[in-house]
Amino acid sequence: MKIKEFVERVESQNGTDSGRRLSMVALIFTLLMGTFIAVFAASRPQLPPALALFVFVTALVASVLIAQILFDLEGWYEQRKRDLDAEEIFQSLRGARDENLVPFILYLRPFVSTGKIAAEKSKLLRVGASSIGNGPLMLASDRVEFEEEIEKALRPLGKLIALGKPLEHMGAGRIRVDDNVWQDAIKLLMDNAEMIVLLPSPRPGTCWEVEHLLTSGALEKTIVVDPPNDRGSIEDGYDPISEWHGVRDTFHEHGYELPEDNEEGSLIIFGTDKKPSKISRIGLSGENQVRKFAKQLRKLLRDKAKGNRVEG
Repeated sequence: MKIKEFVERVESQNGTDSGRRLSMVALIFTLLMGTFIAVFAASRPQLPPALALFVFVTALVASVLIAQILFDLEGWYEQRKRDLDAEEIFQSLRGARDENLVPFILYLRPFVSTGKIAAEKSKLLRVGASSIGNGPLMLASDRVEFEEEIEKALRPLGKLIALGKPLEHMGAGRIRVDDNVWQDAIKLLMDNAEMIVLLPSPRPGTCWEVEHLLTSGALEKTIVVDPPNDRGSIEDGYDPISEWHGVRDTFHEHGYELPEDNEEGSLIIFGTDKKPSKISRIGLSGENQVRKFAKQLRKLLRDKAKGNRVEG
């Protein structure tokens, strides 16, 4: 059974928390046992050198491979929790539940961009840091996903949610809706979101979302993202450069000035005069910059709300 299929069976927040803890404990136990077996084999003089070396290498390699699987399992449990949170928010908006609505941020993007904006990097990962506190460090080859960077950056400000298939990707919590009602779902989410993050595209679905943002007034609470250009993504059917050029036409049709594509990527907030009021460069590891930019937008929105109350 695949990891995602296993995790998808969990239907409660308590289940995801328990799964993450167990995965982290099993991960640490695996690394410790692998190290113990390797050191034990290397310290046994009665073992032939060739056999001792074989056991040493096998134990280390096996423990690292199993640990990587367990590390991925913990990550998918965390994503499952975000998906369940997103579904709970959506059901609350639809009036199916009575809980107080928690702040959330809507993530709009072309589906084809999922998993296409990333870079491979070697980094130190803290095992279990997302679950029950700080754990030991391990060196791993990590794929830095742009959507994951956005989710981590905005996590202190609200839950990042999006339409899509649950567990399709790590990042925003996914909400599954039928194709014939997705536009109504987006309108409902746009109206109630504290903030919106838009990865624009001229493709039909996202183009409709852009049109609605530009005509509904929701653009004032939106961060428009010009994603960092990844040449490799062009081969996978997603070219951020042409996507950006295409969506600029839609903005211009409504009188908005959208800047030229920036190779490093950029974050954009629009003012009342249909011109960008703030522009900031980002990169694939732009987590801190995204959070800083989102806080600036939230402050602008709150200051505006206070001004409206005073005038009223």
